[in-house]
Amino acid sequence: MPFRGPVVVLVAWVCAMLSVLTVEAAPVPSRLPALQVSALAPVVPAPLPTQVVHGGMDADFMPSTSPHTPNAVEAQRWYRLTIDRDWQEESAPVLSFTGAAYIPITVYAPPDYRPHELWFAQSGKPARFSRHHLALVLPHYLRAGESVYVRIAADNFTRQIRVDITDLATYQAQDLNHVRLVTLLSSVQFTMLLAALCLWLVLRDRVLLYFFGYTSLQWMAQLLMSGEAYELPGGWLLVPLGTHALWLLVVLGAPLLFSFIIEFCDLRTITPRAARVLGAMRWPYVGIALLLCFPFAERMNLPASVYNLWYTTSLLWALAAVILAVIRGGQPARIFLIAWLPQVLLNILRLGQVLLSLDLPSWLEYGLPTAMAFCCVVMTVGLADLSLRTRRERDMAHHLADHDALTGVLNRRALVRRLHDAVALARTQHQPLALIFLDMDHFKSVNDRYGHPTGDACLRAVAEAITDELRPSDSLGRYGGEEFVAILPGTTQENAMAVAERIRHCIDVLQVHARGNTLQTTVSMGVSSLLGPTDTVDDLIGRADAALYQAKTHGRNCVVAHASLTAVAG
Repeated sequence: MPFRGPVVVLVAWVCAMLSVLTVEAAPVPSRLPALQVSALAPVVPAPLPTQVVHGGMDADFMPSTSPHTPNAVEAQRWYRLTIDRDWQEESAPVLSFTGAAYIPITVYAPPDYRPHELWFAQSGKPARFSRHHLALVLPHYLRAGESVYVRIAADNFTRQIRVDITDLATYQAQDLNHVRLVTLLSSVQFTMLLAALCLWLVLRDRVLLYFFGYTSLQWMAQLLMSGEAYELPGGWLLVPLGTHALWLLVVLGAPLLFSFIIEFCDLRTITPRAARVLGAMRWPYVGIALLLCFPFAERMNLPASVYNLWYTTSLLWALAAVILAVIRGGQPARIFLIAWLPQVLLNILRLGQVLLSLDLPSWLEYGLPTAMAFCCVVMTVGLADLSLRTRRERDMAHHLADHDALTGVLNRRALVRRLHDAVALARTQHQPLALIFLDMDHFKSVNDRYGHPTGDACLRAVAEAITDELRPSDSLGRYGGEEFVAILPGTTQENAMAVAERIRHCIDVLQVHARGNTLQTTVSMGVSSLLGPTDTVDDLIGRADAALYQAKTHGRNCVVAHASLTAVAG
């Protein structure tokens, strides 16, 4: 496998990078005041802010042993946060929420308890922090037991929202590291996308279009999940779409991914049954995407549940098909498996983390985009190799279509086409053009006496000897049987006669060794040149053929020019 060395290096680099990312992104243990969480039972209708933020319902808040502040379905949820001792750090405290996604959070903090709206897709005012967490700077003089009230909006999905408190300096350093990592990984994917797009613009290969399509949707979905998409120019246009934009990107990317797998791994040839099943698995995603376009879909668990189940099933089926293709010797499938396997495993772990309502660990949070970037790099290299091999195969097919299979010189069709081009160029540049028509003498007797394999060897040896006497700009083709035609651009008839005489002498002394036999042969040649502006290709070939006939009648093994029909004998 030609990519084994580079891929091993890339895998080792990704593992080392992932370890560094995990260490860099991991929270640093500190001795900050502990955050205490108490919750108000969800009721309908929900209490008004004026009833809560002035302490009127503090007695109804029940202490919680969990650092999470989960939302409630179809009802707002209130939380009261306090710290166990006065804040005495050099920088102000920062309250942050992880896992809120598109759930709006309102924080009422001292001293005035004005509402501070925190929302993942918030736009308008310049952001102080990235959207890694929903964060708010609290007063520096926060005291022990002083209440901070949090209202979390209702949503159709219950999420484990984790709340933390840290000092501003530490939070800014961690947030800066996050921005650097996200920018790095996104830049790698974006660069590979541009490379794939450039390859497609040049080669117009469908598999490149599939790769660009699913990778670009995956990249945009990742930017939406990290919140960076809303910071881009025009990102505010995505705000009204809410989760619809993310879901549509994810759902539409799946069938493009499976189409790419089928084409790149050549599953239709290697594993046809698995390819047919995987191809059929793409169509339900279209129905799910159409369902997500309706406003009520955001309030339904069904589309999300159906997608998660169907995506997991089709993902495992695609993985099995690729592994089967690798077992059966598919090299592109092997490259794809190396690139895609880390992403599949991390996707499965991420899905399990969501279903089990577990906290997202740093190694998984940054490992998944790292695996995506790794997949993009390897697949771009793999696509470049595939495109190169496809181009070589196409060039080889063109070569075989234009060249004689036995001798390797041009066949008659390609020779005539080349001669038409040479005539047109000679007229445009006002240059001479000569033609040599060659025929092997007594070739039928060679086949009759020694057999066709020996005759074939003799044809190859003669074609090679003629080629050695021609210039790179000249063309040689097999006109039929034992007849050859040489096109000599920019050559007068007198010079063509000299070239023909060199060829005649070279073949006259040539000894052909084939199947235990040693034999010699000779050739007769006719030379013609381009005359007036009305001269055609057929006229040029006809005069050379007539000169060749004269050479045959003059005793063979000689060269005759048509204009004077002068013979040059050996």
